[in-house]
Amino acid sequence: MLAWAANAYQNGHPEEAEETLKRASELSSQLATDSEFWKLKFDFVFNKEKTSSEAVSKLFEESSTQISRAPEYLQAIIASFVGQLFHLHHKNDLAVEVLEKFYPPISKRDAAENNTIAYFRSLTKKGLETALVEIDAALVSDGTSREEYLDTKAWVLHGLHKDDVALPFIEEAVKKLYSHIQRYNEVRMADRLEFHAWLYSDVAKTNATESAEEVAAEKIVEKIKDKASAPNRLDELKLRFPYISPVELDDLARKIAALRFHRACILDELERNEESDLDYAWLDRFGFTETDKLN
Repeated sequence: MLAWAANAYQNGHPEEAEETLKRASELSSQLATDSEFWKLKFDFVFNKEKTSSEAVSKLFEESSTQISRAPEYLQAIIASFVGQLFHLHHKNDLAVEVLEKFYPPISKRDAAENNTIAYFRSLTKKGLETALVEIDAALVSDGTSREEYLDTKAWVLHGLHKDDVALPFIEEAVKKLYSHIQRYNEVRMADRLEFHAWLYSDVAKTNATESAEEVAAEKIVEKIKDKASAPNRLDELKLRFPYISPVELDDLARKIAALRFHRACILDELERNEESDLDYAWLDRFGFTETDKLN
């Protein structure tokens, strides 16, 4: 019935699709464990010319009901997926609310759960003191200080107007991400240095402490800059490395863009505009001009 509803929706029969999905969900509580079910539910509400607040409220209520009917050990997992869908549609208040309802207490969550809800709180600019406790718990339990967790910590601190404290965390997040890019598995070994240079096109000037790899990367950057640049550096990157999936490149570039945008905002608050200009220039070159879509 889920497949039938999806086909009906794709073929331009949304009312038939909604009615079929409604009947299917009444027949089985396990439908709530299927990601395609939730994607379709959100499409019904958000893939319209105008989304009504009433429809969004109803979706939230139905989501809560459906998740509560699922086996208890699956509820947090389903809530995470539903929360992400609310987040993708810029309904971060609802994302936080559904996670609060179905997540276990902070001390019993895994690192990913604490990071997710803390980040969504940072976007709502509400409950930031709680978000700080959550992201600290994530960093402690993870142990590896992933860049996305460091980014969340920085963004929560930014929301609390503690930008001087936030800056080292976002700097470390950017550094870790670029370090991972140097070992990116999708890139052939011989191309990794150049690939890193393309994505880090404002590498700092060499000094006595730089490694041979960093010096070589800067030389590659200078060669790249000498070329006539296309309107979008990301498009150039896809042409230069055609064997890498364009979707993979889009995702990677967007991840870098989010971190650099956050760093730029923090630097702006600290009135370090010459440094933030480097991040904004990178965003422009790679086509991320609509920065409100990066969160």
